[in-house]
Amino acid sequence: MVDFRVGYLYSLAPIHCGGEGDLGNILEIAREVHTNFPYIPGSSLRGSLRDEVLQVAGKEVTDRLFGKELANGDQMGVHQVWFGDARLLWVPMRTMSMQGNDVFTWVTCHSLLRDHALISKQPKVTFPDQAVGDRPGQYTVADAHLRVSAFSEEYKNSISLVGNWHIDLSSAVKSTWERSRIVLPDAEFQVLLEHSLWTQVRNKIQPISEDGTGGSSEIFWTDVCIPRDTIFYYTWGYNLLKNNSLATTDHDSLKTILTSLLQVGGQANIGRGWVQSWIGNERPPARTNPTTSLATTGV
Repeated sequence: MVDFRVGYLYSLAPIHCGGEGDLGNILEIAREVHTNFPYIPGSSLRGSLRDEVLQVAGKEVTDRLFGKELANGDQMGVHQVWFGDARLLWVPMRTMSMQGNDVFTWVTCHSLLRDHALISKQPKVTFPDQAVGDRPGQYTVADAHLRVSAFSEEYKNSISLVGNWHIDLSSAVKSTWERSRIVLPDAEFQVLLEHSLWTQVRNKIQPISEDGTGGSSEIFWTDVCIPRDTIFYYTWGYNLLKNNSLATTDHDSLKTILTSLLQVGGQANIGRGWVQSWIGNERPPARTNPTTSLATTGV
């Protein structure tokens, strides 16, 4: 049975999912190999969701959906729900100005929109090899100058999100997004993306010892994060076991988590990684059993 769905994340705080490699005192973020774009690995998203379901619905529901966690480093048990990577879709560009005035706008590029359209079954259009957006004009960010042409209705229809926005975002955030978007060619987006990433230099404080020494501070590390107000999309779906069905209550428990606040990535102790989640399709899978829990089937 093929069950393929789309979900969205809206970041309410900077997100740090650690990357690989030694960059000295710079804590890098996970990036896609083929694009170098930051992303949230599916394993991080799945782990956060599993922990939330465990707290809300209990171990039996969690094991039926995500599979049992086995001891001694063995693989997970059989699972009935899967999650892909959360990819960038719209990134806030806070450092941009338009005709001398500071503006807030979201930016994306052709390849990200193309991939989202393919996944979400949206209309596919070919964007021009120049910037287009809701508010045409001359924009400046760092040393770059962008001349943005106006969106056509065809462009606007092709970049819409699937389903309904979460109720907490559907008024002010959605209306702001609908009038503050710029689509860039891939090469320009790759350059400007680095200006939108959130960085912070964190210091290690040396306490004053009993003999009066110490008390100095030194640069300890530099954090790189995906900024708040970023919009991601991710794929997910059910992979139901043969000859079994999923209890409606199990689906409802998962849906509750997928339409709530989540914490993903590291540094939760300093408030990083909070996202608002929502999904395009909230219906249960086709073979859902409305009355029988899998617990009664021996699975």
